[in-house]
Amino acid sequence: MPTIELIIFLILTALTIVLFVQAVSKKLKILRLGAKENRMDQPGKRLANFFANVMGQGRLIQEPYGVVHFFIFWGFILIVLAEIPFILERIFPNLTIPILSTSPYFYLIKDIFASLVFIGLIVGLVRRWIIRPARLYLSAEAAIVVILIYAVIITEWLTTGAKLALMGSHHAYSLDFIYNMVAGFFAGSSPDRLNTTISFLWWIHILILYGFAVYIPNSKHLHILATPFNSYFASLKPVGAQIEPMNLEDENLKEYGVGRIENFTWKQLLDCFACGECGRCMENCPANVSGKPLNPKHLLSRTLKNHLLEKGAVMNKLGITSTGEENAEALKPYTSGYSETAQILNKKLIGDVVSREEIWACTTCMACQTVCPVSNEHVNKIIDMRRYEVMNEDNYAPELQLAYRNVEAKFNPWGVSWSERASWAKDLDVPTMKELGDREIEYLYWVGCAGSFDNRAKKVSVAVAKILKAAGVNFAILGREEKCCGDFIRRSGNEYLFGLMAKENVNILNNYKVKKIITACPHCLNTLKNDYPAFGGNYEVVHHTQFINDLIKSGKLVLNKNVELPPQKIVYHDSCYLGRYQQEFEAPRALYRMVPGVELVEMDRNHNKSFCCGAGGGRMWMEENIGERINNLRVDQALAKEPQAIGANCPYCITMLEDGIKDKTDSDRSIPVIDPAELIVKLI
Repeated sequence: MPTIELIIFLILTALTIVLFVQAVSKKLKILRLGAKENRMDQPGKRLANFFANVMGQGRLIQEPYGVVHFFIFWGFILIVLAEIPFILERIFPNLTIPILSTSPYFYLIKDIFASLVFIGLIVGLVRRWIIRPARLYLSAEAAIVVILIYAVIITEWLTTGAKLALMGSHHAYSLDFIYNMVAGFFAGSSPDRLNTTISFLWWIHILILYGFAVYIPNSKHLHILATPFNSYFASLKPVGAQIEPMNLEDENLKEYGVGRIENFTWKQLLDCFACGECGRCMENCPANVSGKPLNPKHLLSRTLKNHLLEKGAVMNKLGITSTGEENAEALKPYTSGYSETAQILNKKLIGDVVSREEIWACTTCMACQTVCPVSNEHVNKIIDMRRYEVMNEDNYAPELQLAYRNVEAKFNPWGVSWSERASWAKDLDVPTMKELGDREIEYLYWVGCAGSFDNRAKKVSVAVAKILKAAGVNFAILGREEKCCGDFIRRSGNEYLFGLMAKENVNILNNYKVKKIITACPHCLNTLKNDYPAFGGNYEVVHHTQFINDLIKSGKLVLNKNVELPPQKIVYHDSCYLGRYQQEFEAPRALYRMVPGVELVEMDRNHNKSFCCGAGGGRMWMEENIGERINNLRVDQALAKEPQAIGANCPYCITMLEDGIKDKTDSDRSIPVIDPAELIVKLI
């Protein structure tokens, strides 16, 4: 390479590196505004997740077109590796890099994948610009990146093809079909013309490549850089245990929850940069599908990210790390008046940036997080913002306020007297822990508020108790001593009230030395299993469908298969808190299949992609006034299978589905919603 070209190349390289590092540094500095959070534990497990989900594209490969993305990903890596000899061999003509420069197999594999990238991008273009699914936004940024990738591939093919034509033959390219095909295009050209062509194309390629490198950290495709780190730092906790408890006794705590963007943790902020806008979350979000204002993709990739970049840049420029009350006096010169800086700093996260309708539309079903290929955590952000609204602003729905008051006064959201909690079992001879005194029991049956007070759910409680007694299980209930577990309270943002319920329940359970718990409510299951350990409650908690399966497998419960039951086609609904939260899909299905005459069928949305009933996250106690009712959409999905009954395993789901059926059918063709325990009890 001539000296002048080398100087220009070195200047361009240095400039590219400076601009790239500068852009990345700005983003890192913004992330450092976030609250501290330890995500450095269990490096072995984190590496395993990284290789599975990033290098192996584990989550994407299961999706339609996931294989296309797999080949684009690996093709991109091989294209980047091929840039090393492509650049260095131009500068140092006699340089050979082992494998990269000398192996014909490397170039063959690289160009096979480059060809697949070429084809894959065509598929992507057709999907985004012609088929146009709602989850994929049309944007200039997406088009620019595709054009840049094509330009990088094509200019490299042309440059190397011309080089091969000049050399006549070269063992490193002997197996490469594309290079040889392009070399044929240049056949017959003079050496001078080929040298000029190679030089021109090489420089065009470098300019495109360096432009691409600078563009990535300054565009939405920042996710290419952020995703590997986001996947590595993904939460290792069970899905249901990812809500961080608050230290309400901390006297230095001036705000509860998140009311300012910088109060999110650095990992929560990193999620915004890692979002690739694939739209899988919005496609599976029941709030979004039913026409609510919440769109998890837009929330992370546009709403929060744009505000973070805007406010973060101003905060870093001013040299401040917080816009809280502690800095109010120092910020006065910047927050007064109508300057652009003042407008940015005075924006309220909830109200000006994120609407209240958005944060209250979430059912905490976890569909968004389960399908997210880059390990984003949407739900904890929404709960943190709810905490701020409830505990700082006292701003939440009146019907939710009533449910809170009922829990405070009667320890259940229905407001029924706590003395009636064990009334459902009055004819079943079920002992309470208090009645047993010092006698130890093996299992506590945690009935839950719904199972104790809701007339429909009480039928399931009775069925479960009869099954346990028939199997000779040594169990008892808490009766009047049982209080609301606090699931809906925590997930609707009232951490203070949740803490009171959790501490009281844990004290009672620990005083009775409870170790094993059975419950028919997936919400109670998740709270007792995943939330209570932070309050000193460590228990082995199982769902009634899991426990009944074990009883049958062990021979402790023998079913009478000679009982004649009417044949019925049951379509099964996976509850979010047993399915996605606990990854338990088979136990309820297995019980339905054991019942003579039952034909079990699946809805189109099932297992991890099941559609929420609409009751989670406190929504059970709130009116649904925007868009379509989520439970009605789920009932539509069930009725499309023409069933005689709908199967469910959660008291919330049963209520919501039955309400939906009333809206969708007339009394002459009403379809029952059946818990598997209600069928199994008929066989004992």
